[in-house]
Amino acid sequence: MASTRTIISNNSSARLSTPPPGIIFKFPVGIDLPQGPPDGSLFAGSFDLLMDIRVPVTIATVYATCVHILNRSRGPGTQPARFARTTLFKWLVNAHNLFLCVYSAWTCFGMTGSLVRTVIETSATHARGSSSFWRGLCSLNEGIWGHGLNYYGFLFYLSKFYEVLDTVIILAKGKRSSLLQTYHHAGAMLSMWAGIRFASPPIWIFVVFNSLIHTLMYFYYTLSGLNIKVPKAVKRALTTAQICQFVLGGSLALAHFFIYYFDPGLEQYTSCLVNPGQTFALWFNVLYLAPLTYLFIGFWIDSYVLGRKTVLPRDQ
Repeated sequence: MASTRTIISNNSSARLSTPPPGIIFKFPVGIDLPQGPPDGSLFAGSFDLLMDIRVPVTIATVYATCVHILNRSRGPGTQPARFARTTLFKWLVNAHNLFLCVYSAWTCFGMTGSLVRTVIETSATHARGSSSFWRGLCSLNEGIWGHGLNYYGFLFYLSKFYEVLDTVIILAKGKRSSLLQTYHHAGAMLSMWAGIRFASPPIWIFVVFNSLIHTLMYFYYTLSGLNIKVPKAVKRALTTAQICQFVLGGSLALAHFFIYYFDPGLEQYTSCLVNPGQTFALWFNVLYLAPLTYLFIGFWIDSYVLGRKTVLPRDQ
């Protein structure tokens, strides 16, 4: 192993070192599926099928293509679809917003609770310290993957397909879907697939951070849909929180490259990332976040610096 810099000089402490050679830039081929969600849980029987790369690639491609075609057919005078003018449509949109708000809150609390319990359990079986914390995050056998991430993360991956309804609502209103909107949804499907397919430890960040932001965002949409006036400062705070999520989350994810925790079973330090699939998923997510952050910053400048009339990425 490459020489390490110990955070605290005992095996209860994690170590920082160079990323493990041989896997950091290796394409993931022939890697078995990880442990799926618990038997009997929602969609557990379809885990293998839904983890096929063709599923997210096909849906994301069809989604982006259809949006592009429909965007080109929309001009300034495009009218909303007839159904979009009805009271039923309005209440269906409100129900959609409320469902995603409640679901996101459930995911955030459930995933955070699982994370805390896992770290406590790993600390109870070994000396407390940063090593136990990172073992709880990284170990596929003892860590968060089999204690919640394989369940909440898998469902969160599936929710990215459902969120396409956001774009359907925009188009039904006779409006165009922005590049930010389309890229965000299509990229999220593929990013979550990579993280869950390869059980990449940093994907817990996507699940926790994104579900928290979505809880607040869809609560905002719910209030707006009920014609409850929300101060502009709230909208600005939501956009700022989105950008902070990308920057902080991406930085924390990259830190996993350099973490080594003490494995008491092997009696040696082990890298947080152990195969090319995990590193591929991490690179994919970080590279997805870079242009997404750029687009959100551009939106923030247009809205709050230049004072242009803009809306949050999902206009309702």
